[in-house]
Amino acid sequence: MAFLINTTIQYKPIPMKKFTYLALTIILMGLAIKSDAQTSTSAKKIFYNAGAQYMSNLTYAGRKDASSVPVLLPNFTVISKGGLFASAMGYFDLSGSKSQSEGFSVTPGYVFSFDKKKEFGGAISVTKYFITANSPIILSTFNFTADAQLNYNPSNIIKITTGASYRIGKDNSNDIVNNAELSKEIWIVKTGREKNDGIKIDPTATIYAGTQSFMQTYYTQSQVQRAVANPSPSNPLNVLFPSQPSQSIITQTVTQQKQQQVKQYNLLALSGSMPITYTINKVQLSFTPYFIKPFNQVDYATNTAMNGVYFLFTTGISATF
Repeated sequence: MAFLINTTIQYKPIPMKKFTYLALTIILMGLAIKSDAQTSTSAKKIFYNAGAQYMSNLTYAGRKDASSVPVLLPNFTVISKGGLFASAMGYFDLSGSKSQSEGFSVTPGYVFSFDKKKEFGGAISVTKYFITANSPIILSTFNFTADAQLNYNPSNIIKITTGASYRIGKDNSNDIVNNAELSKEIWIVKTGREKNDGIKIDPTATIYAGTQSFMQTYYTQSQVQRAVANPSPSNPLNVLFPSQPSQSIITQTVTQQKQQQVKQYNLLALSGSMPITYTINKVQLSFTPYFIKPFNQVDYATNTAMNGVYFLFTTGISATF
């Protein structure tokens, strides 16, 4: 079986009109939220976050494609105090001399909580992707994703998160991915007047399961008739039977290889990570190593299992204002 991940690399520049559309979308969202905030109180109701993240190998739900590349992910988010937000992210391929922009995505959403202590809450969002066709980025096959998650963090002991993502592919192959996560925030050093700055770690274990559209190879056998030439004139059979026709019809078994699209719900991957964050006033520096073990994944080029553990990392900087 083989997963439907596009690996044909054709580098095409992103038209400037798409970036103009992105900028206008974020500006209009920001102005709409800001206008609503200014009509309420003089207190700050709107926040902005801008940053960039480097990822050594872009993955999705613990999956990576053989052609995956390191990427730079600049992002900008506008969020209201009430939980509404709009975010944009760019995707820059950093594979040496062929580095270029591969596109961007836009995500509106809502973060909420069910209690005053904010121990039980969640988030919902929808993401639209504008990524170059046949890009080496694994997300290039996506059209939309709809995401939802719930989290529970009683007394900051341990945070439990469950989520679901519904993916609509460009080829109309729709998949759902679920994840369950356990994490624990641990402050190593606290600094600043209000003790909000410093260094913290957040060890996290995540398991992914879901459907994954792929092509399954199977074989069929059929009986067909075929005309074959009779033995040569020097053959004794031609001497005994001179009136034998020049051709004979025989029955032959033919084996054909075929493929069909299959969708199965399986365990996809297990991930262990250790986010490390250093906060200085409104600036955050981060570094996260990941160890990921995929399950039920096959390299469609070699028809071999891809179940070994692989390593990747992210590092980035962001500022809230």
